[in-house]
Order: sequence, then C-alpha cells, then structure tokens
Amino acid sequence: MSDFTPVSLVSEVLVSEALRKLLTRPPALTRLEPQTVSGDPRPGAEAVIADPLWMIGRQWQLGELLGEDVGTAVSVTVRSRALPVTAWAPGGQPDDTDGPNSEPTWRRWPTGAMLEEMVEHVPKASSGLRWRAEAGAALIEALTDAGHPDAADGARTAYPLTDSDDPRDPDRRLDPVADDLALCLVGSVPDGEAALAALRSGVPEWIASAADPAGAEIAAREWLAWADGPPDRGGCWTTSRLEHRFLLRFGHGDTAAVVAATGFGGGSARWHHLTWLPEAMVALDGDDELDEPAERTDVLLATPLRYPGQPADRYWQLEDGAVDIAAIEAQPHDLARLCLAEFALNSGDDWLIVPVDGRAGALNQVRSVVVRNSFGEETSIGDASAARRGRGFRIFEVTAEDGRELDGVVLAPTGPTPLVGDPIEEVALLRDEVANLAWAVETVVPGRSGDGRRRDGESPSRRPRTPDDIEPGDLWYELAGTVPAHWIPLVPVRLAPGQVALRKGAMLDAAGEPVHPAGELLTPTPLTFPMEEIPREGVTVRTVPVLSRRRNGSYARWTGHRVNVGRGEGASAFVSDAAHLPPAAR
Repeated sequence: MSDFTPVSLVSEVLVSEALRKLLTRPPALTRLEPQTVSGDPRPGAEAVIADPLWMIGRQWQLGELLGEDVGTAVSVTVRSRALPVTAWAPGGQPDDTDGPNSEPTWRRWPTGAMLEEMVEHVPKASSGLRWRAEAGAALIEALTDAGHPDAADGARTAYPLTDSDDPRDPDRRLDPVADDLALCLVGSVPDGEAALAALRSGVPEWIASAADPAGAEIAAREWLAWADGPPDRGGCWTTSRLEHRFLLRFGHGDTAAVVAATGFGGGSARWHHLTWLPEAMVALDGDDELDEPAERTDVLLATPLRYPGQPADRYWQLEDGAVDIAAIEAQPHDLARLCLAEFALNSGDDWLIVPVDGRAGALNQVRSVVVRNSFGEETSIGDASAARRGRGFRIFEVTAEDGRELDGVVLAPTGPTPLVGDPIEEVALLRDEVANLAWAVETVVPGRSGDGRRRDGESPSRRPRTPDDIEPGDLWYELAGTVPAHWIPLVPVRLAPGQVALRKGAMLDAAGEPVHPAGELLTPTPLTFPMEEIPREGVTVRTVPVLSRRRNGSYARWTGHRVNVGRGEGASAFVSDAAHLPPAAR
C-alpha cells in the first residue's frame, strides 16, 4: 500500500488545484445569438413545442417558477429643471451675402408665442382688393368698438373702396374672382390701403373733426399697428439660401444656452435644425426680473419597456405571435436586421421606461436619476451621453460644431399642426441643361383679388416671330429666343476662382425693356443663388397663409414660405444664335 501512497497524494493535489481554478473562474454566460450559417435564424429561435402542459412542467423542472434573490427596480427618482425660451433673434441675411449674422438683433420672447409665427412670418403684400377690404373693415370695427361711430362714417366717406373699370386690364382677365368680390365689397367698407397712407402721413381730417379726436386717433393708431404687423417678428427668411435662420436663448445668466438654426425650410422646427453655440453670451435689459429655473423632483414607478412582439422573459413561455422575430429573413451581411434581432432576443427585457414630463418651449435638463430596488438599495445612473461620447451616433441631441453635446433635450416652442391655405405665390427653381441656364418660373403670383393666380394664361408663344421685311428664301438671324414672361433666367456668374453661382437676370420684351418678376419672392436685386441650392431635381417655394392656435386657445395667423423638392429639370426652348427660314421656304 505504501507504493501507491505518493500517487494518491499527487492525484489529490491535482484535483484540488483544478477545483480551485473552476471555482475562482469568472462566471460565463451562454446567450442565444441570432447568428446562422445558412442565413435563416428561424430554427434557432423558434423553440417548437407540441404540448403546452409539458412546457409548464419544464418550467417547474428548470426552476423558472422560483423567485430569485436579486433586487428588482421599484421606483426611480428624477430631478430635473426646465430653462424656458427667453429671447430670440432673426438670423436672415441680405440676399447677396452668406454666413452667420455677426450682430443679431435680440428681442424678448413674447409670452405664449409660437416659433412658427415668429420665424416664418413674411410681410404680407398690402395690395389687392381682398386686403384693402379687410383692412378697411377692421378700421370701421376698431372705431365703432371704441365708441367713435362718427369717425368710422368719416373714414368710409373719405376713402371709398373702388375697383378698376378698365376691361382691358390684363389682371382683370386673369383673376376673375376679383369681380365677384367687388360686387360684395365696393361701397360697403372703406379702402384700407388709402387709410394707411393717410395715417402714416399725419392726422387726417375725419379724425380731427370727430367728437372725440384724441380717442379716435388712439383707436386709429392701434389699427395702424395691427395693419403694419407686429414689429418683433419676421426677418428670418433668406431668399438666396431658401431657408429661415434664427437664434434662440433658453434661460438667462450663467445657465443660459444659445442655439442657432441655419437650415430651417419651414413647417415644424425640430432638434436636428438646431446647433449649439457654447461661446455665445446674450444679456438683455430686464434679465434680473426673470425667475430662476426651479428644480422639480419626480418619483416614478420603474416600468419595464414593452413593444409589440417582444420576447418573453422566460424561455418556456407562450409569446404573442403578432410579431415573429424568428421570421426575419437575414443574410450574414444584413447587419441592420441581425442587430435588431439580437437586441430583441437578448436585451429586449433589460430596459425600464420612466416617463418624465418635459416643458414645451424649454431646454429640459435631467440633473440626477436614482433607482431604488426592492431591498431599499439606491443606485445613481450616470449621464448616458458621457458613456457614448465619441462613438459618432447621436439622436435627439443638439450639438455644437465641434461635437460637444448640449446638456438637455430641446423642446422648441412649436404649435400644433397648422392649417395651410392655397399658395399666394409659387416659384419653381429648375435647371435647363439644353439652354445651359437655370430658371425661376413664377407659377402663381398674387392677383388683383389678393388670392393667388396662375401665370400660365399670359405666356406668349414660344415660336420665333418672322420679320416683316424678310425676302422669300432668305435666312434670318435670331440673337435670342423667346420664353414666357414668367420664366426669369438665372445666369451663371463667376464669383471667385472655382466658384460659380446663379444670379437673377431679365429677359427683354418686344420694346427692349427688361421683364421683371410679378411676385414678391424674386423681388430682391441682386439675387444670387449658390449652385448647390438648385439641384437637378429642382426646388419649389410657396408662400402660403397659415392659421394655428396658441396654447391659450387664441388664433395665430401669418404668411410663411414652404420649400419642397421640385419635379425635375425643365425645358424652356430657349435658343441663342439661331438661323431660321421663312415659313414659305420650309
């Protein structure tokens, strides 16, 4: 027996060493990965069964019906604060310049205002029969409500609303709606445009001769302020870039944050339109009177995240068949589908949802998140942005140009979905590769009635006009062809070495005079578009009336621009340096 003793001792030592390594080794997890060699992950994720009662027995056998001695998240304490929007500034530029505004004009943010009505507003053209009648009716209503009916009668007599009686007026033929408006409005309300001109130049006679001249003048001046529009909005539109530019300040003092938008095309502003300006410091008069942002504490239940078709927490459990993750058809190179399947199968039940109410029109910042489990233990959750900083992908975050994240979630002071009317003006910007030009086609312009009218009916013929003194069989030379009057040329110009832009030009009419745009959108001169602003698919810009409601229920009306993708290239049939034969010789 003594011969075998050393062998036994060595064996015991080896077994003890192996057992020690096994017990001290970190635990390993075997997860169900949606990886497959054949390209079909269905067999590995289906877990086909035929007897539900047998499945319940397997749950009991594997211990899934027993509790686990681990803490479960019960409640979450969230401390947060909201920095409301306190100031704003237009960032629009003249149409022949580019770049951020070096000295923006900051204005106090009006209480209850919406971002759309402040940013999108463009001055409404104070012309047209509808506008003149609406402004005159508003003047009569303002004077009557203020207790000055004699002044209202004087305004109606001094500025009678009239209509053009010339049947040869081309706008009368192209906008027949104005005739119906004239039958209803002429003689019943004064001309608001004439009343505006009189009040801007001084005190008219119908106010001076009223029973209460001072009160009538106060009411008329209030109406004048309404007709001219609020002075603290608008000025954000940049025609050369076809976008709105503005700046917002959230909070004040040391906690203030300034964001800028340089690519907002209209509609509803979201986080991806904004850029954080970390070095911007804005101080306005009256900031000391603003309230400091107060922190709020919310204690919420930790609710597990649920979504349709989510896999069950336990393997031996019936699942909802509305969404079948195992039915995803994915190849080894379909990384997006495989990532989705892996998240759903492996990490779908590892998330908790804690809904925290954010303040609209503010920068909402979360100060701390503390999770309390069923054993009373508290765990503080760090900032998620710090953990994924530098990974490149971000969502719902406003960042600076250097990649730094703004602390908090920006909920812009936007309103509900507005009602948008028919376009008052519409311009299609398109390329014409045959003519080597680009064109700004005025499809709709403001008509005599104040509504939009189409310009298709006034287009001249595109066929070249043969000179009267041409001899049969002779060629005649045409320097430049004819295009419709509402086709405004955009000519390539060289701004710098290697930099080409498109500048608004003008065609000549039969008398040799330049043909100017009939609308307001193309009025600025000079007007230069960068080449990248007019792609091959084109751009369509519309000026539309918008109606929405503020949070207090009041109405907000403004006129704004909408930018959309065009319908492709155009063909103007424009030719230059062309030789023609007379019709008889063809």
